[in-house]
Amino acid sequence: MFLSLNRFVAVMSIGACLAAPVCAQKSSAAKGVNTLAAPVPAPLLNGKRVFISYEIGDVTSFPSAYSGGPERAYSEFFNQMKAWGRFELVMDPSDADLVFAVRFVDAPMPQIRVGISDGKTHVALWGFVEQVDPAVFKKHRDASFSESVKLLIGDVQALLTPGAAATAVKADGKTRLSDQAQ
Repeated sequence: MFLSLNRFVAVMSIGACLAAPVCAQKSSAAKGVNTLAAPVPAPLLNGKRVFISYEIGDVTSFPSAYSGGPERAYSEFFNQMKAWGRFELVMDPSDADLVFAVRFVDAPMPQIRVGISDGKTHVALWGFVEQVDPAVFKKHRDASFSESVKLLIGDVQALLTPGAAATAVKADGKTRLSDQAQ
């Protein structure tokens, strides 16, 4: 038993060391959103009506690795966009100025992706990725999952609000801005 425990600890330690560089990049916006001041497409700035689509992603992670079902990222993103109130959310994509496509991808590193396209031309306009911390315990993975959705909302807010920065508060109390100083 003692020998098995030592092997387990050794394997986990090696795994943690190998995973550290991969886990270090938590966000597509870790250095800030649109830091190179790329021009933001006019439809993004002028859009009023948004359709949020659910793109099927990795369904095998639910409910074993994460609580809920495969539509969890879509549901949380939809509810937080609704709470933000910047856009009128529509239930028919033909009524939308913009389409936000939400997808959860589990491998090789769990992430939630949001692609934004023009509702009329279907041209891709922008995108964001937030990694989900692959924590050991399910309750921590669940918290990280929800935190990643909040960061995605912060990314969108920072892009569309002139002079604003992504300030979503993370579970550890830090904001995206304080993360940059680390």
